Amino acid sequence: MEFNVLIGGEGGQGAFSVELELTEILTRLNYHFFATKHYMSRIRGGHNFHMVRIADHPVHALNGGKWEMIAALDDETEALHKPDLREDGIFLSRERTKEIGAESKKLFGEIRAANTALVGIILTVIGVTPEKMAEAAEPGKAEWLKKSGDFAVRWGIAGAFPVSAAAVCPAKFDGNQALAFGALLGGCRFLAGYPMTPATSILHYFSEAAEDLPVHFEQAEDEIAAINMALGASYAGVRSMAATSGGGFALMQEGVSLAGMTETPIVIAVAQRPGPATGLPTRTEQGDLNFILHAGHGEFPRVLFAPGSIVETIELARKAFDLSDRYQIPVFLLTDQYFADSVHVIEEEEIPLDVIARECPVFDETYKRYRLTGNGISPLTFPGLSDALVKLDSDEHDEEGKITEDPELRKRMMDKRLKKMGLLKQEAVLPTFCGAMDAAAVVLCWGSNRLIVKEAVERLNAAGLSVCALHFGQVYPLTPAMIAPYRLEAKKRICVENNATGQFTGLLKRELGLAVDHKVLKCDGDCFTVLELYRTLKGLLT
Repeated sequence: MEFNVLIGGEGGQGAFSVELELTEILTRLNYHFFATKHYMSRIRGGHNFHMVRIADHPVHALNGGKWEMIAALDDETEALHKPDLREDGIFLSRERTKEIGAESKKLFGEIRAANTALVGIILTVIGVTPEKMAEAAEPGKAEWLKKSGDFAVRWGIAGAFPVSAAAVCPAKFDGNQALAFGALLGGCRFLAGYPMTPATSILHYFSEAAEDLPVHFEQAEDEIAAINMALGASYAGVRSMAATSGGGFALMQEGVSLAGMTETPIVIAVAQRPGPATGLPTRTEQGDLNFILHAGHGEFPRVLFAPGSIVETIELARKAFDLSDRYQIPVFLLTDQYFADSVHVIEEEEIPLDVIARECPVFDETYKRYRLTGNGISPLTFPGLSDALVKLDSDEHDEEGKITEDPELRKRMMDKRLKKMGLLKQEAVLPTFCGAMDAAAVVLCWGSNRLIVKEAVERLNAAGLSVCALHFGQVYPLTPAMIAPYRLEAKKRICVENNATGQFTGLLKRELGLAVDHKVLKCDGDCFTVLELYRTLKGLLT
């Protein structure tokens, strides 16, 4: 059993606060749910809508199809979304929500009580009792929630779509919160950034953490300053990160190359949104893969992670700092607006909670920062820890860090840096497999499409089709070992991506010689829904 509700309104009317309060209470009541949002690029006005899927089983994507309930805080919600309401669904018109607001203000003296009342109505519709609501309410709001059930009773919608609570581990994260949490577990102690949707909440979460933890957040004047601050902090001895989106990352290119030349560890989070230029600044896309893969001028090793679940985001963000430190390279964390803003319940009971500390080795005065070594990894230490002199320069350099234009030494230094690629391939994070090994078809995906694809594939198998899924949480480097166990050459291969050209499809062909039979692409600014993807894949497989 599940219940899908949409809350629509203008920016500033409080639809977001309804989502926040509803998901908080659902978490405390041990419900499975998934929530995401569609918002316009403005502070007030426009049309925003928030979507929540509540179920008695794990859900991690929008279902698609008809809504069981729509709550309209503006007239546009009725025009745009009422046609998608199921025949026996519940529609709270603008007049109804105004009535809720007026009565709530009379009862409690605050207009914001209307948003809490709307939360209470939704909970009453799925069968939550006033007593249970009161137990899960924030301090001071228990009576508001209990009274709100009277609206649902009066309108005959109480218990109309009952859903049982059944979550195993009641905890919730959105994608950016998970990334920030994983960074902290990875030992990150410095974050710099300039606010840019949809990466801004990474900065917000980190600034809140800085109130209680020994970490520092710096809001820079622009993205050029942000990446250089992070590089300076890393050189000084702390694990560091910069967070941005496509337009901001475009400004970071020289800093990315500086990290490559100076072999300074840094993690860069890029929350993708549609381009080119400003594009659709509050929508979603996976259009920056090639950009990030080739970011910066010159050639140097890098790793690109694109997690597709909350736990995977925490794990890969944590791992990113370890890899960046050990190999002295930039590591990129790719997310997108859909995943960054979506809220999930975590069913997994075990999340890695130990913090990876940075090692600070000491050396004597004979220290050579860029010593030529067999594996390409030079000794890394930090200024002021010992008698070692830590020299750094953006020009090509000798083993001590002094500028050189010697052609032979240039070649040896390039070879040294690029040797790390062989070691990085040995540490590649294997993709996540779902389904039967002998399936006739495989759906390939990366990043935020993981759980959408997983549920669509499960439905396809339930419908009698033979299909599996392979999700890549690491998109570069790719290695033959990542696909060897699955005999992909014997299956029909379909790749699902949120971009216009199939960037990951091209990368699979270039790096692994793996061609696909079909590309399923979407670049309209919205994520796939499970039903939409199920129907598209079914058409390709039958």
